[in-house]
Amino acid sequence: MKCPGVDTRYWKDDAIFEVKCPECGDTVEFFKDESKRKCSGCSRVFFNPKIRTDCLEYCKFAENCKELLNR
Repeated sequence: MKCPGVDTRYWKDDAIFEVKCPECGDTVEFFKDESKRKCSGCSRVFFNPKIRTDCLEYCKFAENCKELLNR
C-alpha cells in the first residue's frame, strides 16, 4: 500500500491544477504530489504552491514522500 495522498485512485478533481508562472505568467500544470515544475515559457523552476507537507510529521509512509519531494 502506498500513501493515499499520492495514490491516484484516491485523487479528486482538484488533484491536477494550473498555476501562473511567477516569472513570465505562462500556465504551468501541477499534479498535487509534485513538489516543483519547470515553466516551458521561461525555464524557471518553482515550487507547487498547494503542496501539503503537514502529514509528513505523522504518516507511516512519510519517508517515501520525503524522497519524492526532494527530487
